[in-house]
Amino acid sequence: MKQTVNIARVLVGCLFIFSGLVKAIDPLGLAYKMQEFFEVWAAGGFLPSVMDWLYAHALLFSVLMITLEVVLGIALLLGWWKKTVSFFLLLLMLFFTFLTSFVLFSGKIRACGCFGDCIPLTPIQTFTKDIILSVLVLLIVFGIKHIKPIFSNKVSLGLILLSLFAVLGLQWYVLRHLPVIDCLPFKAGNNILELRKMPKDAVPDKYDYVFVYKKNGQLKEFKVNELPDSTWNLQKGNRNW
Repeated sequence: MKQTVNIARVLVGCLFIFSGLVKAIDPLGLAYKMQEFFEVWAAGGFLPSVMDWLYAHALLFSVLMITLEVVLGIALLLGWWKKTVSFFLLLLMLFFTFLTSFVLFSGKIRACGCFGDCIPLTPIQTFTKDIILSVLVLLIVFGIKHIKPIFSNKVSLGLILLSLFAVLGLQWYVLRHLPVIDCLPFKAGNNILELRKMPKDAVPDKYDYVFVYKKNGQLKEFKVNELPDSTWNLQKGNRNW
């Protein structure tokens, strides 16, 4: 049991640190993803005033969430304040699992952005990842007695503070300048015009315009090349894909 708990500890700690750092190189990306969630929930009638307030402060929550992920991951590896850290990890995993399940089962959001734009995952992949992580965190919670601190409290606290200032400093830098690693298509050096070109093997969209005319109380659809004479009155036009 002791070995299993400590393996889970290393896996969860490293993954939290990695997840936080991947998003720390571009905290605006996570802020935009948060705003997408808040916008969808507000449009669905779930506490719209609260969602609007959260939307306006998404960048602040993005920085805090990224920092929390990294600090908790490092604290778990160090075995520092293990009960408090494991409790917050469990809360975060419940929250993350809720978000990924919402993405997967609602279909209203394309992806959750768990690893930022550098490592895109499908909704089923992110949901599966969170289920596995939740199980590992539960192992840590129930086997907390097997986790021993690596260093003394003073050394661990110093390392925690160092990591806190480091991740905050990284985010401050990229917000003032540019992402350290830009994974988006419009990053510096990319030719946007070339990227907009349709791939050779792509299947182009097909569409047609249909107009609805009315005559003597009768509605009838006409294509662009089959428009009726002036005795018909135009009602509306649609584009069919």
